[in-house]
Amino acid sequence: MSEPVSISFSVSDNYSQHLAVVLASVLVNNPSSRFVFHVLHRNITEANQACIRELERMYGNCEVKFHLIDDSQFAKFPIPPELEHVTQEMYYRYILPDVLADEDRTIYSDVDVLCVGDLRPLWELDLKGNILAAVSEGEAGEWKKSLMGIEGDAPYFYSGLLVMDLKEMRQGDYARQLMENTVKYAAKISWPDQDIINLTFRDKILQLGPEWDGINVRYSPFRKDIVIWHFPGFTLKPWCNIWKNTTWPLYLKYLLKSPYSFNAAKFMWGHVKGFFFFKYTKKQTTRYLVCGIRVWKSKAKEAA
Repeated sequence: MSEPVSISFSVSDNYSQHLAVVLASVLVNNPSSRFVFHVLHRNITEANQACIRELERMYGNCEVKFHLIDDSQFAKFPIPPELEHVTQEMYYRYILPDVLADEDRTIYSDVDVLCVGDLRPLWELDLKGNILAAVSEGEAGEWKKSLMGIEGDAPYFYSGLLVMDLKEMRQGDYARQLMENTVKYAAKISWPDQDIINLTFRDKILQLGPEWDGINVRYSPFRKDIVIWHFPGFTLKPWCNIWKNTTWPLYLKYLLKSPYSFNAAKFMWGHVKGFFFFKYTKKQTTRYLVCGIRVWKSKAKEAA
């Protein structure tokens, strides 16, 4: 068997089940490849670590490694208040070259994704002298470039899926550059790590095809051209119980194939309840829906 595919994540304990579901989706659809999964974290419990490691026994073609991160180095990094769903862990991808000091390449992924195909071509991708590979936001990213003052013709890229040349990042001391740029441009940041990655690596990112991060296309279980589905936005997350969500059956499929399958009934019940009543907070406003109709919304009170 060829060298293992390295895939890295940075998550909080609240996302432990979602991480396991992503890993299960990778393993189910890549039985002939071997994987090493790196999990950067600050608070995943021993119980959840043990549960996630059950994947090693269940599938036999993977190893899960947890890396406890000193969060003090990220404590003052900005998190815009309108992005309630993101956490400090999003910045941990910066230091992957140092954490994975013995590896030359890794695929970084957020956990709001599901894999439905072969990842080996992505792992073996020729970066053509670039340091990263990512999927472009297209025209929607042009105004984000202007907000950050990013010059040049290179597109603005999503940071939720990255092929990373760790060796070149170490040689160029890019972890330090990313950290310094986050502090330097803190007042301009709207999409935290993504803005800084685009700024720091402009003209050094290879554009991936849409099959590797189906974030720009409408989800359909009948599409066969997407390898990785990425679910942006709160109400599109496959674990979101809002009545109009259509992505949850795919999540359930891999939840049942993960060590957290014991939560499947609770997950289903959450969606049944979501058809009749659902409450969620976005951009500091709480919304209440009954049978899919918003009946009330209230603005969060400002702290005194």
